[in-house]
Amino acid sequence: MKLIIIGAGGNSKVIIDIIKARQKILKEDIEILGLIDDDTGKKELREYSVLGKISDICKYINNEETFFINGIGDNKTRKKIISEIETLFSMSLRGAERRGNLTPEIRSLSPDMQDTRFETRDRIPYYTAIHPSAIIGSNVTIGEGTVVMPNAVINIGSQIGRHCIINTGAIVEHDNRIGDYAHLASGVVTAGNVTIDNLTFLGTGSKVIQGLEIGENTIIGAGAVVVKDIPENCTAVGVPAKVIKSRD
Repeated sequence: MKLIIIGAGGNSKVIIDIIKARQKILKEDIEILGLIDDDTGKKELREYSVLGKISDICKYINNEETFFINGIGDNKTRKKIISEIETLFSMSLRGAERRGNLTPEIRSLSPDMQDTRFETRDRIPYYTAIHPSAIIGSNVTIGEGTVVMPNAVINIGSQIGRHCIINTGAIVEHDNRIGDYAHLASGVVTAGNVTIDNLTFLGTGSKVIQGLEIGENTIIGAGAVVVKDIPENCTAVGVPAKVIKSRD
């Protein structure tokens, strides 16, 4: 298996460490080809080269051995990039040319990329990176593209969505539901039967007592203790956590 990491920032450094740990401890046969990032000033991360911009994924997507993982830490940015990539993937570019409906984004691509066909795959293959030190309980499901960092715990019956981050030492207790593109920062603890909706961020060391729901696109501040449901599209901080502002 070959892997390309999307984004060349701090979160990708941890993903590289996870891959190296899986190679060493689990003897996993995986090769990091490099990274892609729209910041043209970034040339390498650790010993791995930045191969190009995110739109250059078209050059690699038809290699049946190549998988991708999103190394972007910010939830909304992570979702935006995945959406852009999947839009590129879904286009049959030559078919679009025949119909005369190339988008401005596609017209801006180099000719070799405009000639790219997506015939060998029917979907983008995302890699799910789980550090060998993480503890994963029985009947746990983890969505594609999710990263589970060192010493995290995900207990029995929990469901983790697509492209999430379960950060270092986070504890997800039994029967949790974690939505797509959520991020549980280092040291977060969610008790049993907690629901964290899509795009929500739980700050470092925050805690959520059992049976609660935190709505979509919400931020829980570092060290906060959530003792009642928190609505969507807001920021809540403190002990106990209280909503201090709404957010887009």
